[in-house]
Amino acid sequence: MKDYLRRWRTIGFAWLCMASLVFSAAEGVEYKVKLKGADDGGVKRAVKQSSRTITMRKRVPSTMGQLRHRIEQDVPVIEQILESRGFYDGTVAYEIVTKGDKVRIVLTIEQGPQYRFGSVDLTYANNSDEKLKIKPMVRSGQAAVAINVFAEQQRIIDQLKRQGYPFASLLSRSVEVNRETKTVDLALTFEPGTLAFFGPLQVEGVERYPSKYIQRQVPWKEGMRYDSDLVRDFETLLLGTGQFGSARVEPQQVAGTNAIPIVAVLKERDVRTIRLGVNYSDIGPGGSIYWEHRNVLGGGERFETEFTGSPILLEWSGRLIRSGFLDANQALVLELVAARETPDAYDSDMLNGTAMVIRDFTPSIQGGAGIGYNYSNVEQFSDASRYGYVVFPLQATFDYRNDRLNPVKGFQVFGRTSWFADVVNENPFLKSYLEGRQYHMWWERYRVSSALRLTLGSIDGAAVDEVPADERYYAGGGGSIRGYAYQDVGPQLDGTPTGGNKLLEFSAELRMQPGAKLGYVAFLDGGTVYNSLVSDGYDQSLSYGAGLGIRYFTGIGPLRVDLAYPLNATAEQQERLQFYISLGQSF
Repeated sequence: MKDYLRRWRTIGFAWLCMASLVFSAAEGVEYKVKLKGADDGGVKRAVKQSSRTITMRKRVPSTMGQLRHRIEQDVPVIEQILESRGFYDGTVAYEIVTKGDKVRIVLTIEQGPQYRFGSVDLTYANNSDEKLKIKPMVRSGQAAVAINVFAEQQRIIDQLKRQGYPFASLLSRSVEVNRETKTVDLALTFEPGTLAFFGPLQVEGVERYPSKYIQRQVPWKEGMRYDSDLVRDFETLLLGTGQFGSARVEPQQVAGTNAIPIVAVLKERDVRTIRLGVNYSDIGPGGSIYWEHRNVLGGGERFETEFTGSPILLEWSGRLIRSGFLDANQALVLELVAARETPDAYDSDMLNGTAMVIRDFTPSIQGGAGIGYNYSNVEQFSDASRYGYVVFPLQATFDYRNDRLNPVKGFQVFGRTSWFADVVNENPFLKSYLEGRQYHMWWERYRVSSALRLTLGSIDGAAVDEVPADERYYAGGGGSIRGYAYQDVGPQLDGTPTGGNKLLEFSAELRMQPGAKLGYVAFLDGGTVYNSLVSDGYDQSLSYGAGLGIRYFTGIGPLRVDLAYPLNATAEQQERLQFYISLGQSF
């Protein structure tokens, strides 16, 4: 019995010791960190991101010895950071200050003078190409920052690949530090390799599409001097068709020839897609059904059809797109639209057919021109009219946004002008539309960004009453000036919007996305429509609306919920609070 009790006392004592160790480890040494010196912003940011003493302060060490070991491991890391920013004489010191049970770490960083580049030499081994001239971006006198050297290396290699050397590489890098003159001499030697020309294209992973479909979209001719930009453009073009889930285009090095083959490895997507969409705005609930076939005629032709419905609109559209039309960077777009529209302003039955050629001049610049026919029956103020126009559209897009669904940087400009040649009433007119959008990121940590939009519209060559009511400009609503009912901003007769021949709209949004899923928006919209026929007695001042919104980010874009209030609504505008739900940012 005594042995039994002695055994349990021993086990209990062991558990007590282990528990005390666990609890003492759980308490650990809590501390705070103060950073002194480090006047250079780049150094300070790098230290805060790389120092384990700073980044792991919530994972407290068990003992003071472990804390001291953590700090000492940081010292050579910080010294490397200083050298990478050109502070070769920089020093790092630390002090552990204890006051009662409080511990504070003081990291003192003396930067010293920042070294500058002395001589900068770029050479190319085994190359006699007289056209090979690349001006260095890193020059004598600039701060000797390491990241600039690596960026310069990659920039020159990229330039070589654009100038016909697909397998260019860095052969050697020499960095000599002169502590007397506080300078760094840099020498970079590159191996361009053999000057190459485009050879045959080899396609892998394609079963449904004929080879001629891929070949007609190639932006180079066999025998042209190699250019990596054309290869990347080809990848972008293939992905842009929507027919491939992935596209990798790479040059292949073959001994004994400089006509290098290009291999395109593609992964086909399923040829059919169906999507359902719902939304809610000031005009009520709405929905859409979309169906797409990406090889409808067996030659890579894409067919899209969509039916859209809401309390004021029933619309069907069909579009056939043939890529590589007459040129690798062009597409032929055939479109047919039938719609019945019944807003407060008018009732319209419309049928429109258009043929356009769209050309990608660069990945960011696109233009198009075409011809179409527009037939409609329009009723406004109990006056029904029939219209028929041959339409000549011309458009251009400059798109430098960083993201199509949720941009936070860059800008986009879209312009379209269409000449309407009247074949019924002999009242031709020119309708023009221009919209610019600009995005800027202000605070990366919480993704605080601004978005600005300016829209201008003009109808010229015919009086307002000679232009069909469904072709005039209107303002107000979820895609226009939030806070006002659909088409409710602008001139009216007896409470019915008339539309106008001039349009001005603008929007400003402040967006924040602190987490992965939720974002928040504050916005201000404004604008108006001008109509020369009803200018007398009509207040042509701008209407403003403001509000707040929430964004829920999904894999197919942000789900948008906005609540808006009109700031200077007229007495006729009864509904003062507007609510909107849709997919995608407002612009």
